[in-house]
Amino acid sequence: MMLTTHPSTGGEPRSAAWLLRRVNARYGTAVAAALEDAGLGGLPRPGYWLLMALAAGATDASGLVGAMGVTKQAISKVVDTLAAEGYVARRPNETDRRRTDLVLTATGDRTVEVIRASLRATERTFVAEVGAEAWDTTVATLAVLARAGA
Repeated sequence: MMLTTHPSTGGEPRSAAWLLRRVNARYGTAVAAALEDAGLGGLPRPGYWLLMALAAGATDASGLVGAMGVTKQAISKVVDTLAAEGYVARRPNETDRRRTDLVLTATGDRTVEVIRASLRATERTFVAEVGAEAWDTTVATLAVLARAGA
């Protein structure tokens, strides 16, 4: 698909990449506002997804690399920030002393709950805008594309 503009987007580019970026920005803005309201403002946006990956079962940097699709160096930088701010803690791995496990702290758990609630609210807004059937199709399509790129 060629990059075009469309009147419904205010003349902004209308490629899939551009539209996905705009939708992602809506999620990010909603999560940032919810975290601010909960007294948890200042969390870097990559930290949202890293905390969610830990809550979903990732336990170390290697698991986060796979879950998030970024480099180990990028993960390390975000983990350092989240550890310094008290969202995650590093623990020695009980079976392999060379590895370090990452665990959510109480603040990290609370933050994940705020993020989840914000994501659910944002998706309810999307469903209200496009209808449940269109939303379900969109999510199913994105799931296929995400798996194909993994």
